[in-house]
Amino acid sequence: MKKSVPETRTEAGEPRNLPPSECLLEVRDLSVQRGEHRALRRVSFDLNAGEFVGIMGRSGAGKTSLMYALSNLVAPAEGSVHWRDQCPGACCAHVADSVRNQRRAVMFQHYRLVPQLSALTNVMSGRLGAHGWWRTLAGLPSAEKRSAADWLETLGLGGRMHLRAGQLSGGEQQRVALARAMIQEPSLLLADEPIASLDAETANEVMERFRQMNRQHGLTMLCVLHDLEIAERFLDRVLLLDHGELIYDGASTDLQSVVTDRLGWKTLE
Repeated sequence: MKKSVPETRTEAGEPRNLPPSECLLEVRDLSVQRGEHRALRRVSFDLNAGEFVGIMGRSGAGKTSLMYALSNLVAPAEGSVHWRDQCPGACCAHVADSVRNQRRAVMFQHYRLVPQLSALTNVMSGRLGAHGWWRTLAGLPSAEKRSAADWLETLGLGGRMHLRAGQLSGGEQQRVALARAMIQEPSLLLADEPIASLDAETANEVMERFRQMNRQHGLTMLCVLHDLEIAERFLDRVLLLDHGELIYDGASTDLQSVVTDRLGWKTLE
């Protein structure tokens, strides 16, 4: 029996109510200003621990602005971002120290690896924030190196960990970036278009690895995507933006119908 498609617009912009014990993130009336342009307009939603959620929309919809606001890379013009597991009962939208101390990892679209350094060293750099500057001068503990090597082995790069990052393919660099994120032991991974520059086969492989991390390690994931088929296949839920507004918050099932039939869009390009 075909599942019904949730309503395209959330009622009065209200987020779905999730049990407090399961809710990891609360976003309320979040607005972001980019110069004269209002990139986000009163966006509200909750994120459950253990969910695999995609942020989608056409070009200029506000996807990256939302990701940057959640990563504390841009300051909200209005509204709040509340991490329930870090500051219960308080708002931490503008508390930079709180964000730095949270178990969040960010994967940027272009990976931001150091091409002259080995894959192993790039992964180990993810642990720099866990040690004082004086400790890093003498080198990270051997346990950090073993952990970095283990993650690269897990992601199929055990035989290439000593190659410079610049010598690796795009898909391999993406896996190095994922290992660098995972070595930070995050409770939440924020990924900005992690498969945008990959071919179809590699993109599916990467998403399968994301789903494995989500299912086996309990990692909560929030990522920006464009591909509707990929979203339907791998995601639990989708946040669909249009001109800075959240117009759909629901299951990824029948997402193509939501986009084409309800919104009249042919693609998300």
